[in-house]
Amino acid sequence: MSSPKKVPDTFFAGAAALGLGLVLAVVLAAAAIRLGSASGFFLHNESLLKAVRAIHRAAASLEVLAVLWLAWMDWRRPAVLLALALTALLSIVGIVAGQNPPPAAAVVNLLGGLALAAVFAWMLRARRGAAAASAFLLGGLIGVQLALGAWLSIVDRVGAALPAHGLLAILLAALLARFALARVRGALGGLLFVLALTAPLAGFTALQYEYSPAAALAHALAVAALVATAAFVFAGKGS
Repeated sequence: MSSPKKVPDTFFAGAAALGLGLVLAVVLAAAAIRLGSASGFFLHNESLLKAVRAIHRAAASLEVLAVLWLAWMDWRRPAVLLALALTALLSIVGIVAGQNPPPAAAVVNLLGGLALAAVFAWMLRARRGAAAASAFLLGGLIGVQLALGAWLSIVDRVGAALPAHGLLAILLAALLARFALARVRGALGGLLFVLALTAPLAGFTALQYEYSPAAALAHALAVAALVATAAFVFAGKGS
């Protein structure tokens, strides 16, 4: 029996890059819809709301095609199977919850979208070896921080989660900045360093200007960029 034809790495990386771009567009469009609706911004800008919803739907539909393309090329790869599972989960939640999802569904959408972005970024650079222990530790801390952020953004803005989120943001900024300078270096290390500091700075700014959708959206953009960049970097730390 002949072995299956190997798919060129450039094709696979291209599909992963396309999926990453599309899922980031979905995450940011969803954040814009949620923040704009909560602040009342869209009450007098219904046409803009319709445009953002159209971008969200189009990007989400194209992301499904991108992940199916990846599965056609290499469905045995664990990262591809994870991307398929996350895409299926988000599709089901999106259909069931509708345009005004309850808090639980909104949390699943937010964390699932960021996780999917991380998986696509990981596939862009993944090596066959095991990732460094420090990368797993930082990835776990980022996951905890995202869960706290989702809780504060959607469920409850007060309580113990807020100081925990703030303290962990400072700790992560220090750890990621050191990791970027000591282990990554170069342009990629510089980008990770900048994002490690920008994300918490944007978060504290959004907290200061609580009713500013622009500040909250800037924070969401910084976090999404940090998650994707960190996953890309960690994937390159295989041994």
